[in-house]
Amino acid sequence: MANVTIDKVVKKYGSVEVIHGIDAVIGDGEFVVLVGPSGCGKSTLLRMIAGLEDISGGTISIGDKVVNDLPPKSRDISMVFQNYALYPHMTVKENMAFSMTLAGAPKEEKERKVREAAEILGLLPLLERKPKALSGGQRQRVAMGRSIVRNPQVFLFDEPLSNLDAKLRVQMRGEIKGLHRRLGTTMVYVTHDQIEAMTMADRIVVMQAGRIEQIGTPLELYDNPVNTFVAQFIGSPAMNLFAGVNKGGQIELEGGQPTGLSAPPSLAEGQRIVIGKRPEELHLTTDGPISTRIENIEPTGSETFVEARLGDTPVAVVLRQRPAFTIGAEQSLTLNKGATHYFDAATGMRLG
Repeated sequence: MANVTIDKVVKKYGSVEVIHGIDAVIGDGEFVVLVGPSGCGKSTLLRMIAGLEDISGGTISIGDKVVNDLPPKSRDISMVFQNYALYPHMTVKENMAFSMTLAGAPKEEKERKVREAAEILGLLPLLERKPKALSGGQRQRVAMGRSIVRNPQVFLFDEPLSNLDAKLRVQMRGEIKGLHRRLGTTMVYVTHDQIEAMTMADRIVVMQAGRIEQIGTPLELYDNPVNTFVAQFIGSPAMNLFAGVNKGGQIELEGGQPTGLSAPPSLAEGQRIVIGKRPEELHLTTDGPISTRIENIEPTGSETFVEARLGDTPVAVVLRQRPAFTIGAEQSLTLNKGATHYFDAATGMRLG
């Protein structure tokens, strides 16, 4: 096991800079997820840790060793890709043992390590099968088993679940997290799916446009987003953002509707802000000062997701009860007094 230290790392393609001097420390034995929209640089950063991309500036260390100029095979890491990359003519056992075979490991050692990894991953009954006889989830477990037998200091995962269906993704999330608990090895995991990040990570690194926006535990990011980008990226449905202003110590929406929220002492009179409310902190009623139009209703059984519109602003509401209204209805919006977030209207940064 080892920590991974990213110090002022830059990546350029010619004159175009895509990673802008970022810093992060991934602790020994920690499960860290890099998350962000497509093109944010998360996979590029992972590939730089792996040695598959050159580093244009700064340093990356694994343990106490700077690895900038080391080839992938010398970094003591193992990578699992979204493409399983299994050899179709080899059995599960042969695929898992392949790196050890190349290294000339003794047969007894290969047998022992493959069996140990197969037991962890529930692959013992499948060792003599070939990849074509496996499901997608089983193939992904074989790819992970191939990494486990190498006993690396750091596991790197590049969107390993994106090729699986929804049910298998949920199952594999639990299996990868369980694998981390058993092995205790440092893991760095890339995904664009914030639900994966929230359910799996010890800490999350939120990236946008080649920069790190915020690092924290899943609940730290959910409860205290540093800016409007993180506020809307973490959480499903996303946090609602409303343009507002402090009028005489009370928060009003931009259109002048009262919200019933008292302005924090830190807000100046007349200060323009962005109000952040999670969908579960909103209510829909039959009378009130803020009128919305219902645009979609998505029942999930235990909850109902409602999409509404307030002027040009989309509104997401999560209801525990089953609504009596229908699509197209006019409903009044009520903002709970608790768990309100305030952001600067110009910069999007959190206030207070």
